[in-house]
Amino acid sequence: MNLLWLTENYPPQRGGMAQSCDRIVDQLRKSGYTINVLHFAGHGTPFKLTQQLNGWYASVPFDESESHTLNLAWEFVRHKTVSAIVCFGGYLPVLAAPVFSKWMAVPLLTMIRGNDFDSAIFTPRRRDIMRDALEASQVVCVVSGDKADKIRKLYPAVNVQFVPNGIDVAQWRPSPSEITFAENWRMVNVGTRICIGLFGQLKPKKGVQFLFDSLRQSTLLHQLHFLLIGEFTEEVVAMLKSEELSVTSISFLDRYELMKYYLCCDAVAIPSFYDGMPNVLLEAGALAIPVVASDVDGMKDVIQDRENGILFAPGDASSCRKAFFDFANSAAGERRRLGTVLQSTINEKYNVQHETDRYEQLLQKLLAGDRTAVRLHAQ
Repeated sequence: MNLLWLTENYPPQRGGMAQSCDRIVDQLRKSGYTINVLHFAGHGTPFKLTQQLNGWYASVPFDESESHTLNLAWEFVRHKTVSAIVCFGGYLPVLAAPVFSKWMAVPLLTMIRGNDFDSAIFTPRRRDIMRDALEASQVVCVVSGDKADKIRKLYPAVNVQFVPNGIDVAQWRPSPSEITFAENWRMVNVGTRICIGLFGQLKPKKGVQFLFDSLRQSTLLHQLHFLLIGEFTEEVVAMLKSEELSVTSISFLDRYELMKYYLCCDAVAIPSFYDGMPNVLLEAGALAIPVVASDVDGMKDVIQDRENGILFAPGDASSCRKAFFDFANSAAGERRRLGTVLQSTINEKYNVQHETDRYEQLLQKLLAGDRTAVRLHAQ
């Protein structure tokens, strides 16, 4: 099975989507699939072809013209042996994948991540492009039950499958030195406060400004220290200068550098207005760190309120304040219990093997339904 994998998000890029793409490709390659990654990289990135284990990687620079970029990409892949195409979200892959799959006469599996759907559905031009890709796909995979429901209602004929993100829990076991780092960091930076972490690409949809505006209207701020790690908007940068907040901010770190900082936190906050299934949710859970999150998308798939985390209504300041008030004023043992139960949930239902098995099942069905798909397109 030779899969042509189209993506805009892949290492060395950072961020949750690149991390997820790398994880899924790596696991499928380990399962025996040959995956050839065509990565539409940023402006100025030179074309580069690298042979990897069970496939190759090609970075394709994104020219100012979509048509020029995709015509060049087509000329590069048209002579390759391909069994099926996988479209891993993003603008250029979603634009190219349905065309390439028709020209190659191979099936298409499209993976719609949270941001793909949210940004496209209310942008007229992008909505049409996304619809074309969905309707051309034999299978469409989404990472939250909410996204699956929305797509089914809009496009009833599309075969939508909910495949949640997974995490390799074996790689999220802290070392003694990481535990010691966290203990020392807390003594210096947190003291008797409760430490709340916010990690990742903190874009406007992530609700960071909303969270702080909500908590400013409570008596909680003096009880809390905030640890922000990632990429910040100008709005968040300005907010961090406020003397009201006890806060530490750190620029983007590799996900394994993050482990010791997760351990500094009493809870991780995910106050998103809308989302997919953030890797932060699974990473915190794998480390038994409780999560206080908005009741949307992947958060409500994973978290049962007050059982393995705390949920609040998205964009509702009163509900947000109550969630954090209840967490901050609960006993330390109860906070630890929430984290422990969340860890069990992640281990049992959201581990990387479950994710890989599900994609393998879908790929096998996809290819079994089109036995003439494997062909050399140069013929």
